[in-house]
Amino acid sequence: MYNNAVLNLFNNPKNTGRISKPDGIADMYNDDQTAHVEFSLRVDMGIIIECKFMAQANPYIIAICSTITNMVKGKMVSMFFLDPYSIKKELGLDDDINIDFCIECVRLAIQDYKEKLEKSNKE
Repeated sequence: MYNNAVLNLFNNPKNTGRISKPDGIADMYNDDQTAHVEFSLRVDMGIIIECKFMAQANPYIIAICSTITNMVKGKMVSMFFLDPYSIKKELGLDDDINIDFCIECVRLAIQDYKEKLEKSNKE
């Protein structure tokens, strides 16, 4: 049912946990409430230097989140973009796997970082 790449990341996920005192954090449930994902970020000079996740979800979501944490490292928050096709290709997933939920959660963590930064700049 699951391919080797998915099973490997499900059994040995990378970058799990929560960053203490994160610069940005977001958590959300998918539409049918079967998966819960949280991403936390550490940002330095506008560049994501660390990303971790926690999830209660199926093996696909765990593998996708683990892959995303590696893909966002080194990216500038001002130019954040994740291509769902690239993630699917890296994991060997079919087109019917919807990963937008995970990408949206990372986007919300970046938005949280930007809002905190804006607030601190006003103070």
